[in-house]
Amino acid sequence: MATTPEEWLPILTKRLDADRPRLRLLRRYVDGDAPLPEMGANVRASWQKFQKESRTNWGFLIRESVADRIVPNGIQVNGDLDHPVAKQAQRIWRDNRMDLVFKDAVRHMLDFRIGYLTAWERDGQAVITADSPETMYAATNPLQPWRVRAALRWWRDDDDEKDYAVVWVDGGWQLFSRPVYVTPNSSKMHYRAASDTWTPEQEMTVTNAPPPVVVMENPDKVGEFETHLDLINRINRGILQRLTTAAMQAYRQRALRAKEGSPGLPDKDEQGNDIDWAKVFEPAPGALWDLPPGIDIWESQQTDIRPMLEGSMSDIRQLAAVTRTPVSVLIPDSANQAAAGAEFAKEGLVFKTKDRLEVAKIAAAAVLLKGLEIEEVSVDDTLEVLFEPPHAVSMSEKYDAATKAKSAGESWKSIARNILGYSPEQIAQDALDRAEEQLATAALLGPAPDGAGPGEDSKDMKARFDALGVAVRAGVDPIAAAEQLGLDGLVFTGAIPVALRPPESQARELEEK
Repeated sequence: MATTPEEWLPILTKRLDADRPRLRLLRRYVDGDAPLPEMGANVRASWQKFQKESRTNWGFLIRESVADRIVPNGIQVNGDLDHPVAKQAQRIWRDNRMDLVFKDAVRHMLDFRIGYLTAWERDGQAVITADSPETMYAATNPLQPWRVRAALRWWRDDDDEKDYAVVWVDGGWQLFSRPVYVTPNSSKMHYRAASDTWTPEQEMTVTNAPPPVVVMENPDKVGEFETHLDLINRINRGILQRLTTAAMQAYRQRALRAKEGSPGLPDKDEQGNDIDWAKVFEPAPGALWDLPPGIDIWESQQTDIRPMLEGSMSDIRQLAAVTRTPVSVLIPDSANQAAAGAEFAKEGLVFKTKDRLEVAKIAAAAVLLKGLEIEEVSVDDTLEVLFEPPHAVSMSEKYDAATKAKSAGESWKSIARNILGYSPEQIAQDALDRAEEQLATAALLGPAPDGAGPGEDSKDMKARFDALGVAVRAGVDPIAAAEQLGLDGLVFTGAIPVALRPPESQARELEEK
């Protein structure tokens, strides 16, 4: 087995190139450039525009329905948000804009089956990047596929007119380069990673550490939509057939038809000239045709395209079912699915997302540990990256679930953490805000009555102010009503209530009177 970067370089580049056709095809399905659905050879040139218009970016929708539910929202060590190592990891996350970088790595995993996170070192600081299998390849232990034996990352620098490749092995790394062009005076460029023109840029740098690469592999060992490309192609072909049918029948076809026993239309006129019957019977809004005896006009009838549309809808629902994607994501129409069916489809998406979330969670913690190692921070405790719950993403979903959990007796902290997806910082800040509100209420109310439990004073105050409002609206003197309700000391300004307040200038005049 290869051990040095020079020995691994040709192996990794050949493997990367071998997978390139598959990756290029999958990329087209998320970039809106899926292969054009085919029509007959005699209409190919006429309907190329319709071929392009018939494609929908189904791969993108399927991927984003999962990626949107994988949202990191905190880092802790041994459950402590304020642990010094947690603070260091939070800084690395912030400085590397990991909210964006990590999302890219998740998308690579969902698109291509594999995504990579790489920890680089620059001036003693950790730099973390998301790398696509289009430009990176890692050889892993077959028994423990998360352990990287060697990895390659290559890129092109147009300004230097060079390609660069860095190869990591267990214990170090080395940088290689090659000219962009196959030969110095050639216009032919390198488009594959494998070649015999790579040369070392430097000697191997010894790190005594494994490759700083974290592999994220989709649990199903394929991209989210990779096994359903035929179904996507069938949907696009059905859309193309519907578009072309509608366009071709927009103008009805007409023909002159001779009745049985009729000699038909002559080919020559009385002077022996050819007759252009298409020009004679040229259609126009004010045209009036005088048909010869025995001749009538046949006109084609329109084709009902509703069965085609229903067929496409059926295929789209099938795609939603096999990919566990809610139909509402692919067909944004509230009438396309029953409430029970929509809830069942959402459950399938949530279960699928949880599997992907486990991979993402482990990878995020692993790359942060590599970053801390680069910055020479020792980590002996458990570092964990927290994520929002995947079952609730929209605010309506979250608060609907929170209301039900509260009715079931679940604690507020549990609701905030497991349903609303609050980060530890948000939960701590919310606790401070609630304490301030309780202090403000206590200052306004004074000491709670003997035997009053937590929260009873605020409920009692609300009830008394509601009663005061009713009394004042009934015409009772405000000060007398306040005294009766135990609200002595209230100062009535005489200002008009906010809900009834007219423009400021008018309100001030009325209040001064």
